[in-house]
Amino acid sequence: MRGFMFHRAGRVLTALVCLATSNAWADIVLGHSGDLSGNTAALTTDYVRGMNAYFDDLNKKGGIRGEKIKLISMDDGFNPDKTLVNTKALIEKDNAVALVGYRGTANLLKVMPTVQAAGIAEIGNTAGAKSLRDPYVPGIFHVRASTTDEIEAEVNHAWTIGINRIAAMYQDDAFGKEGLEAFVAALKKRGATPAAVAPVPRGTADVVKAVDVIAAVKPQAVILIGQAKPAAAFIKGIRAKGVSPQFFVLSVASGLHAELKAPSAGVIVSQVVPYPFTELGNPVVREYQTIISQTADKKFSYNSMEGFLNAKLVARAIQKTSGPVTRAKIITALESMNNEDLGGFMVRYGKQNNLGSHYVNLTMIRADGSFAR
Repeated sequence: MRGFMFHRAGRVLTALVCLATSNAWADIVLGHSGDLSGNTAALTTDYVRGMNAYFDDLNKKGGIRGEKIKLISMDDGFNPDKTLVNTKALIEKDNAVALVGYRGTANLLKVMPTVQAAGIAEIGNTAGAKSLRDPYVPGIFHVRASTTDEIEAEVNHAWTIGINRIAAMYQDDAFGKEGLEAFVAALKKRGATPAAVAPVPRGTADVVKAVDVIAAVKPQAVILIGQAKPAAAFIKGIRAKGVSPQFFVLSVASGLHAELKAPSAGVIVSQVVPYPFTELGNPVVREYQTIISQTADKKFSYNSMEGFLNAKLVARAIQKTSGPVTRAKIITALESMNNEDLGGFMVRYGKQNNLGSHYVNLTMIRADGSFAR
């Protein structure tokens, strides 16, 4: 009898050890699709760097209830069709419990029916489009402020300093057209209309026609509603014609200095996350700086700060679930975040609210690529 008891206890102990080992090595799989080879690759890579820095640090500390975060990142070259292929693979083959950090309005619009059908959350992205926010879009949880928020802040600043003849160059796609709509609305509030507007084909830096249209009216300022590469090409082109307005770019083009170098000095950039360089009074910035400083690439940047914040939000949502982690439980956890403090950066969601944050701050690029506030 005693031998039987010891034998049974041994089997139970072995089972518990195996279960503990299994849990310790289990992965919580997250999926990401983004431009890792096209015009916005540098920005996407930097964003993913921020996410990986947070997840790697979390995993070193034991993960979440002993389970490690595994981020699978796939390249879509900024092509919406490829984004859809990647998304289906992440959902069906890799069994991701959430999708994170996507890039591109057209890319997100392409995959949203698939995301919603799978009952999976897409958490954090770099799209500020109204069409992904209003009316409410189920399944997507934004962290950044909208493009409308950014453009309103830029137009308001221009107006405050006496600039009222403002033109816009816009990316000729859903993102750019919605940004243009926001620009026109911001001016209309102030009893004005655009000095000129000009499109640039999506995914290109073909700005010749846009430069001609806008240079002809000699505006006081130009808001560039697009990515860093076409923004840099436009600034070079219009200055070559002897026209030097004040330039404003959105946060998606915050990597402008990498494309333009010293001539980017003086360009105003709207930012949607806290200043990542010296703002040590902000708890999440201190945390970010501590963790990034321990990585191979110790560089602080807005893009990696945004990726870091998104990773922290995702981890917070998973921590609020009871295991095993499922797609539905993550969505429920996010919807419960009425006023979630990530460390001096607040996000807010609900059953019919996916906006997250309205935080916008304006910065100016210095000749060395750093940002002045």
